[in-house]
Amino acid sequence: TAMGVIKAALSLHNQVSQAFRKTAKNMHYEFNIRHLSGVFAGLLQAKPSEFTDAEKFVLLWVHESERIYGDRLVTAADLRRYRTLAGELSKKMFSKYNFQKYFQEKNPEVLVFAPFSKGIQDMSEGGCYDKVKDVERLSEILNEAMREYDTVNASMDLVLFEDAMRHVAKICRIISNPSGHPLLVGVGGSGRQSLSRLSAFICQCTTFTIVISSSYGINELKADLQWMYKRSGEKDEGVMFLLTDNQIANEQFLVFFNDLLASGEITDLYTNEDKDTIRNAVRSACKSFNIVDTPDNLWNFYISRVRKNLHMSLCFSPVGDLMWSRARKFPALVNCTVIDWFQQWPVDALLNVAAKFLTPVQQLGPQDSSLRQPIIEFFPFSYEAVNQLSQTYIQEERRFAYSTPKSFLELLKLYVIMLEQKVDSLEDKKQRLSSGLIKLRNTQESVANLEEELKVKAIVVQEKAQKADVFADEVGKEKAKVNAEAEKANIEAVKCSQIAEQVAEKKLECTKDLDAAVPLVAQAEAALDVLDKKEFNELKAFSRPPPGVDTVCEAAVHLQAGIDPVIDVDKKGRVKDRGWKTAVKMMNDPTRFLMNLKGFKGQIDEGNVPAHNVEEARKLKDSMGSDFNPENMKKKSQAAGGLSEWVINIIKYYDVVVQVEPKKKSLRDATETLKQAEERQAQVRALVQELEEKLAALVADYDKAMAEKEDVMLEAEKCQTKLMMAQRLVGALSANGVIWEQTVEKTGEELVLIPGDSLVACSFASYVGVFTREYREAATQRFVEFLQEKEVPLSPSPDPLAALSSEAEQARWCAKGLPRDRASLENGAIMMNSKRWSLIIDPQTQGGAWIKQKESEQDRKLQVTRMGHAKMIQVFEKAISAGTSVLIENMGESIDAVLQPVVARNCIKRGTRRVLKLGDKEINFSPTFALFMQTKLSNPHYPPEIQAECTVINFTVTEQGLEDQLLFLVVKLERPDLARTKSELIQQQNEFKVRLADLEALLLEKLASAEGDILDDVDLICGLEDAKETSDEVKDRVQIAQDNEAKINETSENYRVVANRGSLLFFLMMDLGKMHTFYKYSLDAFVMVATRAINSVSLRKPKEKRKSDEVFEMGEDEAGGGGG
Repeated sequence: TAMGVIKAALSLHNQVSQAFRKTAKNMHYEFNIRHLSGVFAGLLQAKPSEFTDAEKFVLLWVHESERIYGDRLVTAADLRRYRTLAGELSKKMFSKYNFQKYFQEKNPEVLVFAPFSKGIQDMSEGGCYDKVKDVERLSEILNEAMREYDTVNASMDLVLFEDAMRHVAKICRIISNPSGHPLLVGVGGSGRQSLSRLSAFICQCTTFTIVISSSYGINELKADLQWMYKRSGEKDEGVMFLLTDNQIANEQFLVFFNDLLASGEITDLYTNEDKDTIRNAVRSACKSFNIVDTPDNLWNFYISRVRKNLHMSLCFSPVGDLMWSRARKFPALVNCTVIDWFQQWPVDALLNVAAKFLTPVQQLGPQDSSLRQPIIEFFPFSYEAVNQLSQTYIQEERRFAYSTPKSFLELLKLYVIMLEQKVDSLEDKKQRLSSGLIKLRNTQESVANLEEELKVKAIVVQEKAQKADVFADEVGKEKAKVNAEAEKANIEAVKCSQIAEQVAEKKLECTKDLDAAVPLVAQAEAALDVLDKKEFNELKAFSRPPPGVDTVCEAAVHLQAGIDPVIDVDKKGRVKDRGWKTAVKMMNDPTRFLMNLKGFKGQIDEGNVPAHNVEEARKLKDSMGSDFNPENMKKKSQAAGGLSEWVINIIKYYDVVVQVEPKKKSLRDATETLKQAEERQAQVRALVQELEEKLAALVADYDKAMAEKEDVMLEAEKCQTKLMMAQRLVGALSANGVIWEQTVEKTGEELVLIPGDSLVACSFASYVGVFTREYREAATQRFVEFLQEKEVPLSPSPDPLAALSSEAEQARWCAKGLPRDRASLENGAIMMNSKRWSLIIDPQTQGGAWIKQKESEQDRKLQVTRMGHAKMIQVFEKAISAGTSVLIENMGESIDAVLQPVVARNCIKRGTRRVLKLGDKEINFSPTFALFMQTKLSNPHYPPEIQAECTVINFTVTEQGLEDQLLFLVVKLERPDLARTKSELIQQQNEFKVRLADLEALLLEKLASAEGDILDDVDLICGLEDAKETSDEVKDRVQIAQDNEAKINETSENYRVVANRGSLLFFLMMDLGKMHTFYKYSLDAFVMVATRAINSVSLRKPKEKRKSDEVFEMGEDEAGGGGG
């Protein structure tokens, strides 16, 4: 078997070398020993333990041969031819095996060998290069890898159809080998970069790509290369260097890339000092492999690691000669890479992608609906149809148009968004119209009911008024009674108030006198506070007290006679024994004695102390004269001193109390009088309250009756107002009701047609903007025919322009300077609906002028710049963050690499923010930012990468459009009055269309937003009347303007032949450019020549020649030299 494989490999190599010859177009069709060795290198990737079956080993050879030879082939026809050669050779050399199932034309069995055959979890140990069982297993592995990738990186949301999975397996096969560098050749948007990132993730490589900025040069490239070399060489980590041809901002970059691909060692990448540092960094690793750490060995070890771990994934476009020109100068781009040529996406892949995108779209009905599958099938059909039309366009018109998978995806996104918006808009419109109709019908029905209701309410009002009058009489009578009793209560209140004032005065006087005596008691008690039992014990121990001490004690005895039970008194309450023994007996218990003394004030206050007690004590005090002094007594006895001071102050206090007693009696009497007066007043007040409650009940009944009367009157008045409002509303909207009813029915029909009509419109906006008018119509016709054949509901004559814009929107555009011809309106509709930035081919600068006027409003703040301008980046930075507009004018055929993230709308989420990386800066991306690009080149060749990222719109003036413009020019020169009037009428018509649309929207908005009973909202009805009146006025003015415009057009048509010939002449001159690029003519120059010719003709006498002939001849003479 091994010898058979060797012979087959040699034979196949010879056949391929003979069948596919090198040409200028396919310069890489050169097969030599390098490719043959590549086949056997692939065989050597396999582990012998996995290939014990001879058939499996032969299959590996078949697979590796196709990877080396088949993947380099440019066209599907060449690939089919190769597979035929390989199939025949396999059948001849290995007839005992059934290999034809892998080479059959229809539904061949998938043959894939990949390092991740056992699953991506084994890739950490290098993987196992083996056959993947089937497509289902391949899909399972790669979808698992995709999910893991999305969890740790920005989601790519890829649809891994069969071809995409094959490419992932091919890329993984390449980068699993040392010095494995894939060269992925395909048009922009074919998935080269996304699949490279996924493959790098599977092979556990870090993806790195350079970020181009205005200052990015050789030094920055060296720094990036050094970073990748350090990761791969020093840290022994896998790195994928992802590079697109747009990132080669300087052709000198290719010198470094060529060295990297050829040997891994880049000249002048490091200084000698840097190399020494690197050698030291890898020294320990080098020794671990038993390699002597000489400088050369260390460096070679470092480079070998780089070759093993660093892989370049070159994503180049085959369009044009740029790739081949670079390959001729830097042969390592082809010789040291493994080519994987990305063919057009197959139909099955397109179907799978379309099905995935449309699965969540509810507007298409259930998944098994009869509408969904034809629409899914339309997407691959339209893609292929536009590709075929593009080839015809190139062959017949020598103009370049490309449709890429990116365009296909953009169409899907646009369709999903537009379908949802259209359906929501129509349903909202239908709901608003239905709501308006319901309210209008309810109003019409309620007019008669309101009239009957008004009659009934008039009777009720009369009854309520009579009832309220009866209550009014009763309330008047009761009110008089209440007033009389209230007057009595007021008199009693005055009396009570006077008595209360007197009581307060007396109380204040008594309190004042008593308060003055309080210090006397305090002094007495203070004198007692310094005494204790010991002192009283000493006092009572005297058998014969000192002179005066006995008198003090006797005075205390008299004061407490009848109060202290220890003191014996006679029948009159006087002291029986005035001697010292009685005093000693009184002080027998000092504690009790002190308590009696301190509580004596209370006895006085309660009136328990007889007057003769005080008088006896007073006599004793007075008998001693000045000797009855605390100071004197303290010299004889401390207790006697304190007791003498108590006696003195208590007598004084008693005297005050006796003096105040008459006042207190008077106060008690006055208080009693006040109590009686308050009782009388309370009785009167109770009576008044009773009467007031009765009156309040009557007043409440009266108020209720009056309220009922007012409510009924208000309801009657409201009913009258509602009747009037209903009549006014019916009068204002009756005409609209008929139109709305028709519109509701039409809207219901449109909802059925929306999926198909929107599909035609979205395809038109996504694909055909780059074409001229004739090709647009051809593409639209093919779209419609396919959908009609699949029985998708469509309008009788599907019109993309009508689906993409309304007349009011078109009027707004024309008011801003957009020409009124069909092609220009289509261009405007495509620009306004596309989600990609617009790149307009505008040799006559009409599109640029419209953009400048449209975006010149204050909130847009359009900024105009040019590609390569010194301040271009600053302009973009400000506009992106501020959400304003930018116009790049006079573009060439390329876009600066630094603007690639902006053009591609590569936004990154940072929390709730979206940022866009422009050069080395991250800028907050405002959703209102808009970018427009314009070129004056009449036939530019934009590569597929640009056409995939932008919506290319052909604003070149059409023959019919130029004829209309020249007609206006001729009329302006010959009949300036008519031209001026028509210009004013056009302006008016545009304003009228916009205003009518706004008024209709306003009417529906007012009706839809009205809450509750619409007839109660007077402001709303008045607003509706005003809107209706304004609308009728505008409609009348529109009709007048249309009549005037028709008359002016009729007169202007007399000059049509001149405009027709002028337009024909200009386009004949433009066609000369197909013969030679020298023949270039500008519209401005042509118009100048035509104007000069018309002015010169107008000076001649009309008899000499017909004016139209002269204009044509003069235009022909002048325009012949009017190049520029």
